[in-house]
Amino acid sequence: MKNISLFIALRYFKSKGQGFISFQSGMALAGIAIGVAILILVTSVMNGFERELKTRILQAIPHASIQGNIHRAEVDDISESLMLNSNVLGAAPYIETQGLLSSGTYLKGVYIFGINPVYEKNVSTIENHFVEGSLDSLQENGYNLVIGDILAIQLDLRVGDSVNILVPETALGLAGILPRTKKFKISGIFSLGAPEIDQSYVYLNTDNASKLLRTGEYVHGIRIRYSNLFNSKSYIKSDLLRINKEFQVNYKASTWETSYGTLFEAIQMERFLVAFMLMTLVLISSYNLMSMLIMTIKEKESQIAILISLGATNRFIKNIFLFFGFLIGLAGVLIGLLIGLLITSYFGTIVSFIESLFGIQFMKVYFIDYFPIDIRGSWIFSICIISFFLASIASVYPAKIASKVEPAEALKYE
Repeated sequence: MKNISLFIALRYFKSKGQGFISFQSGMALAGIAIGVAILILVTSVMNGFERELKTRILQAIPHASIQGNIHRAEVDDISESLMLNSNVLGAAPYIETQGLLSSGTYLKGVYIFGINPVYEKNVSTIENHFVEGSLDSLQENGYNLVIGDILAIQLDLRVGDSVNILVPETALGLAGILPRTKKFKISGIFSLGAPEIDQSYVYLNTDNASKLLRTGEYVHGIRIRYSNLFNSKSYIKSDLLRINKEFQVNYKASTWETSYGTLFEAIQMERFLVAFMLMTLVLISSYNLMSMLIMTIKEKESQIAILISLGATNRFIKNIFLFFGFLIGLAGVLIGLLIGLLITSYFGTIVSFIESLFGIQFMKVYFIDYFPIDIRGSWIFSICIISFFLASIASVYPAKIASKVEPAEALKYE
């Protein structure tokens, strides 16, 4: 019986009916397909934002840091103590401040980081994103500086050019109170693809930073990289307590969440909300499918009555329309899957074409200047399964209506 029910459902599905019923059937299928396609596209873009935030920004900055005036002689001891935690992958001393970068008539506010290039590689992936030069150029015996590519364009700088750094600490001179300044040479240019960092971060050697800021034999803290950045908050708490107790100090700590936690949470929340709102489109299409099935039952009522008169059971009739709804749902999901994957794969090219055509840039105000795409099989599978489930649920009520058709009433005027 089931095979015959499926056969009849296939005949209904393949039929080229005219009028309202055929239109409703096409709209139901198209609605499901569009909903699935848009869900795949939007979730892939949102997943891309999350991936870029993780791989570009969160991997280029330390996961956590211990802050305090730490004597250089204690840096190695504290680092060794930190390494007792198996989740610590690396530690590096740093000096941090804000200042101005001056080149000719150009002036730009920047974040200045004094680092040890050898240790910095253990806590950051910035070494892998150099366009020119390298992190190793930040040697103690040379006043060298590495900057982002956007900052280099803004100040019209190239490797080998000189630039002045002005820091907020002041000194009393013959002309009064003047900002402290020092000339540095550009020895490297990096490009993380994150404008916030590429136009605002500059790196120099800790010894040069110490001389510039007159911190003497002290650094501002130690940066730490953990095996899992999302557990860094709990890791740093235990590590800080151990360090403070072991060295009889009162250092403080912070994690990446201080600077980028809100942004990451916003992306997570937006992804969920957008997916939820778009899922309502599939839900509406499922309701449209249910309406179409009810209209089909009304149109085929006499045929259903004849089948019942010939001995078809209620279950047999119900299976016909369940299979019919399943087929439309399955076709809509498969078509939406193909369209969604096709558009998502070429979405970057499509956006670039639109931007060049109208002379606009959609992403210029965000932390990356393009639409990242991350197609995840688990998300696509979930979208397809949920969409098919909703379409299947929408077929249950019409199938029950079809199984309750009264042959005498339906055939009264035939």
